[in-house]
Amino acid sequence: MEALLGRMLQAGEHPGATLPLGRGVIGGAGALAVGTVGLWLCQPQLLGGPSVASVPLSSVGPAACRTSRFGGVVLQVELSGRRVRFSTPAALGDVEEFLRALDAARG
Repeated sequence: MEALLGRMLQAGEHPGATLPLGRGVIGGAGALAVGTVGLWLCQPQLLGGPSVASVPLSSVGPAACRTSRFGGVVLQVELSGRRVRFSTPAALGDVEEFLRALDAARG
């Protein structure tokens, strides 16, 4: 999460909402953040530090969430016309708050 917030601040973005992501196949947890002009993603890499990227909010479509049968919440976001799925250990209420922040930022 620190790498994500640091990169956002370097780019002049301020996080409106953040959401931790579940551990991936290579271990380590990632995070999502809503900025003023983009949706930011931080994910661990096998070698080196975490990878941080942003997608302009104009490329972000509808998002929804549901509880997972294995615990946690699954978040689905449309990015450039493609549905992308993330898992998070966050509570359903926190994910819904993140989605409200994302909708508000998208306008």
